[in-house]
Amino acid sequence: MNIELPLPAILGILAVTLALATWGIGDLVAGWGQRRALVARSELGADARINTPLGRLDMALRRTSLGKNLARRLAASGMRVQVSTFIMMIIAGGIVAIIVIGQWMAPVFGVAAAVGVGFMFMSYVRRREERRKEEFIAQLPELARVLSNATHAGLVMRTAIEIAADELADPAGEELKRTADALRLGQPVEEALRDLGERLPSRELGVLISTLVVSARAGGSLVTALRTIATTLEERKEIRREVKTIMGEAVVTNWSIGILGIVGLAMVNMVMPGALRAMSENLVGQVILGVAAGLFVTSLLIIRRITRIDV
Repeated sequence: MNIELPLPAILGILAVTLALATWGIGDLVAGWGQRRALVARSELGADARINTPLGRLDMALRRTSLGKNLARRLAASGMRVQVSTFIMMIIAGGIVAIIVIGQWMAPVFGVAAAVGVGFMFMSYVRRREERRKEEFIAQLPELARVLSNATHAGLVMRTAIEIAADELADPAGEELKRTADALRLGQPVEEALRDLGERLPSRELGVLISTLVVSARAGGSLVTALRTIATTLEERKEIRREVKTIMGEAVVTNWSIGILGIVGLAMVNMVMPGALRAMSENLVGQVILGVAAGLFVTSLLIIRRITRIDV
């Protein structure tokens, strides 16, 4: 018995396949970049990398303010994807959204869906940034203890950071390795620590960096200060964990509202085929759909604002 799939289902499958293929190509390109990392340090290797089409596109994007900001956010999120690859993924997702939504609704809503795809990609990057920052904050007590033990043993701050980079797991280990590499290249300790704070901005890391900078300038008992900070950070870590557990139900509600809205539209189109297209092509229907979408987005923003608690 032959089963014919509807066109939207076929397009949906093609969209998922295209997204996975684009992601795989991005990871493959990133892997090639890692393999050529040593060669790229030389002038000849750098020229060879830039002369590739994808390399030239990536370099051109990184020269713009938008590309620099996006590259910084991708690095902060831990995503090993080039700027050009990430932008091509957004464009591919937007084209697929226009095609798929255009089968159900008016073309203007397909364009709106393409814009929504871009926001979804950036929202994913933002969540990765926050998750990585939370993981780094959770490692700060251990980082303070390692630095305290190293300085107590008479080691300088440069060596203490290198030891912490070797002993700690990611993301703290990876970020400290970047700081240690900058110190090896001759960057001052204060500037290297300031760059670390800009990559992963947080109140806890700011306090730790300020303590290290003040101790480097004016002296003082750095060991005692670091041990006190380690104890304080451990207490804040437990408080943040409790708050996150308490607000977990509200976060699930936030996601449920958005999912229910999309499922509701799909059910309307299933019960009455063609209803969404007829409604979206009418001015009154467009106003109703626009107001409904605005209310859903407003509710999501309100719940997100309520559940965001700074500890």
